[in-house]
Amino acid sequence: MDILAYVLSFLGTVSIIASSLVKGKNMKVILSLVFSANMLVAVSYFVGGEGINGAISCFVGAAQALINYFFERKGKPIPKWLIAVYCAAFAGLNVIGGLSVPCVVAILASLTFVMCIGQKSGAKYRFWTIFNTALWCTFDILSHAYPTLLMTHIPQLFFNLLGILIYDRKKNN
Repeated sequence: MDILAYVLSFLGTVSIIASSLVKGKNMKVILSLVFSANMLVAVSYFVGGEGINGAISCFVGAAQALINYFFERKGKPIPKWLIAVYCAAFAGLNVIGGLSVPCVVAILASLTFVMCIGQKSGAKYRFWTIFNTALWCTFDILSHAYPTLLMTHIPQLFFNLLGILIYDRKKNN
């Protein structure tokens, strides 16, 4: 099962890398890639046997990305009440998955995810994703979810930093 977890994490990483390198304000593309990545990583957490809170968070994150995609496609802002529902779903479902230190880290990572994909530009998305990824790396270490740490979150951190360097840094002239 570990090999399948590594493969799924790697495929999720391909989607995450692509979302990190999308230029500008194309949040529809980012959200579709984030949906794919979350579904793959959620199954990876589940198959790997570690990080049930990671699987829960990624499944909820995939649903959030899909819902946000439809709002973005129609050019409508995400209602504040819906953001509150996302936060409550992340916290509530993670606590049901088992309250522990990794659970608290998963909740914090999930709440930063709400900030990530609620952005209107790729630059702000990448900025918030740095914090999100650092928290997921911590979760992976605490829950011994090494396939996801090695195949998803460390590469995601690297490619988000690369995306920031390529697209977002201010050029000093």
